[in-house]
Amino acid sequence: MMEKAFVSTQAASMEAFVTFKHSLGRKYATSKYYLHEFDVYCSEHESEGVSLKEIAKNWITLRKNECPNTQRVRVAPIREFGKYLQSSGHSDGFLIPNKICRQQIRTMPHFFTHDEIIRFFNVCDTLDPRKENRVRHLVLPMYYRLLYCCGVRTCEARLLLRKNVNLPAGYIDIIHSKGLKDRRVFLPEDLGSLYRKYDTVVNDIYPDRPYFFPSTANRCYECSVISQNFRKVWKAAGFSIKARAYDFRHHFAFAALNRWIETDRDVNSLLPYLTRCMGHASLESTFYYLHLVPEFFSTFSEKTKALEGLLPEVDYDGED
Repeated sequence: MMEKAFVSTQAASMEAFVTFKHSLGRKYATSKYYLHEFDVYCSEHESEGVSLKEIAKNWITLRKNECPNTQRVRVAPIREFGKYLQSSGHSDGFLIPNKICRQQIRTMPHFFTHDEIIRFFNVCDTLDPRKENRVRHLVLPMYYRLLYCCGVRTCEARLLLRKNVNLPAGYIDIIHSKGLKDRRVFLPEDLGSLYRKYDTVVNDIYPDRPYFFPSTANRCYECSVISQNFRKVWKAAGFSIKARAYDFRHHFAFAALNRWIETDRDVNSLLPYLTRCMGHASLESTFYYLHLVPEFFSTFSEKTKALEGLLPEVDYDGED
């Protein structure tokens, strides 16, 4: 695939900056994506008398319907680029203050009880088909089961392509997820059995569907629709406490760690596998889930003394 070229008057500097990042051993894929976005914005707003600093100031402003976390991710490479220009002696060098992006308040996840899980899926399994969505009653129970059983991100499940699901071998491939990383997730045997039956039924309705969890023949569910349906099922199951579909991911991590400790498994050796399974960039990202359960974290810390140098302070900016 041909590399996308930079187009603004800063193109040469941006190319040199990316080359510099690569020389440090960084893939720099996600950051380069946002650098390209900024580059296009620069090319559209460059004019005599307007400084690069002013253009950058306008570009980093929090957008409508943008969450602070997303803003921080796209601003970070632009901040680094400005510092690079300064350190290289470019007159266009600029500095974006660290506090330009406000702190995001993390929603405390809900950790499901065994009874809640049973009641939720009992309701899920009794959903009715709809005229405008012929496979809703088939797709949603299987979609939410993937979140619960494998801890994948909600977007990873929504966008999962059928070609990336290998049911005979019992695994799915998550392609270009957060940080543009790929990983293979193996399915529990009982879930794989359910998916083989599910795929056969849905395939009879949408034989050439691109998505494993379709909403129509050629489309997948929108994020907002997944959340709406979760809330409807959750409420129908008789619960008033707040919970989200994304909480299945938190629950997956906590349940796995809890099982290891209860059965006296070697947590130190197993943690890297959980980190890989969840698509985290580092162990620190996985540790974040333990900070959310204070009464459990002390036990966990005792079991992982060999890794205590890696344990971060409580940080709500960790990777999801």
